Amino acid sequence: MISAPGKLVLLGDYAVLEDGTAMVAAVNRRARGSIVPSKAPSSGLVRAVYDLASPLSFDPSREGIEIDTSNFRDTEGRKLGIGSSAAVATVAAALARGRGGPETLALALDAHRKATGGGSGVDVASSFHGGIIAAKRQPSAVRLLPVGLPGLHLFTLFTGESASTSELVRACRAAATWREHASHLARLADEGIEAWSSGDAARFLRVVSQYGNAMDTLGRDAGVPVVTESIRAAMRLATEGGGAAKPSGAGGGDVVIGFSSDPELGRQIAAETGLVSVELVVDPLGLSFERA
Repeated sequence: MISAPGKLVLLGDYAVLEDGTAMVAAVNRRARGSIVPSKAPSSGLVRAVYDLASPLSFDPSREGIEIDTSNFRDTEGRKLGIGSSAAVATVAAALARGRGGPETLALALDAHRKATGGGSGVDVASSFHGGIIAAKRQPSAVRLLPVGLPGLHLFTLFTGESASTSELVRACRAAATWREHASHLARLADEGIEAWSSGDAARFLRVVSQYGNAMDTLGRDAGVPVVTESIRAAMRLATEGGGAAKPSGAGGGDVVIGFSSDPELGRQIAAETGLVSVELVVDPLGLSFERA
């Protein structure tokens, strides 16, 4: 059995598509996979791994890959948007090669891009490495960051809506002001990563709040709802409660992430907005070979 975690983009959303650095946390919802008899590829991602891996660690005429991603859905079966495709790519690549290591990460990145049509690859790097990383578009160097900041609690809220990352990204990159927004977001991400690394909670909260507002402005300029009304309400309540919140990833739905010195703030915001509090914590473990 092989497993890999999901992810939350804490900072660097959109900026990482250019030359910005993203701060990404692996979280404790894991995809688990194994080699099983006579299993046809269950998704385009697994098929992409088959196509790119040479040789496979098993005989595809008699065996195949099976991956369980049920942990990436809520109790009603709705997809949360916390990196299931990256986790699947990571697990499938490890199963296809029969081991971990840099070549497995490279295979996962290539397969993920082939199946999804692009992306920065930082979600795959997060699933592979675990913990919290700072990274630019992959392949590139990955820096491991502290897995927590004393006095701050991470909270995650599910909007109940699924967003099309590709459509949002396409619209934002087509905006006349895209380069200006990407540069501004990159500077904010760098400041936030520095604040996290140095243990400056107050500064980090300010950056998270500014980042969410900057994503909102980008979406308005592009004519797409990067920050929806429900996300905007969560951001406002987080600020009023002494914390900070922002969309995770492309926005438009999926999940909102936030930080606060009050461990109850996330649940309070969920109660006021109708969003769903999802209990996620940073998973220090990336790709893992487990005993069945």
